[in-house]
Amino acid sequence: MKTYHLQAPIYFSAKKSIPITIDQEEVGYIRKTTANTLEKDRVFTYTSYDEEKYYVLGIKKNGWKRLVLTEYQLQTNSKKYHFKDKLGSNILYFCVMGEVENHQILIEENWAGDLEIKFNHNKVAKIKVASLSLKTTFQFEDTVEENSPLFALTILMYFMFKIYKDENNWIEGLLE
Repeated sequence: MKTYHLQAPIYFSAKKSIPITIDQEEVGYIRKTTANTLEKDRVFTYTSYDEEKYYVLGIKKNGWKRLVLTEYQLQTNSKKYHFKDKLGSNILYFCVMGEVENHQILIEENWAGDLEIKFNHNKVAKIKVASLSLKTTFQFEDTVEENSPLFALTILMYFMFKIYKDENNWIEGLLE
């Protein structure tokens, strides 16, 4: 199992990049960006350290439908992959499903509040979400290639999870 780290910033802007590291060596970085078909402030990029691989993940613009079902798009230089909340489950916890290269992907929050990533029903990665340390840990099985679409999706989905949590807390505040 390989372990990568992301040091969560206190403030994250489009001009700032956050490195992804393994053994204190950078393998890539995250930035905020924009895209016409994706919601403003809900789009992030992962770029490999050598800048050969580039991925964009964001929440698709879909109006009022978004209150019930959030849809996501992962884009590479040549392909687009689509993901969406698992309807019903998304009310209780973060749960996103989709396909990459005809393989089923499920990203699901567990009872500990961490994220588990399943590839064709097999757990291949886990995101241990930062709390007080501000350092998030990504654990990947050795079968997951660094800088692959699955790797980038896992890294970037952490930011979608943070958005989900912020929006969920806001809604809970309204209901109190």
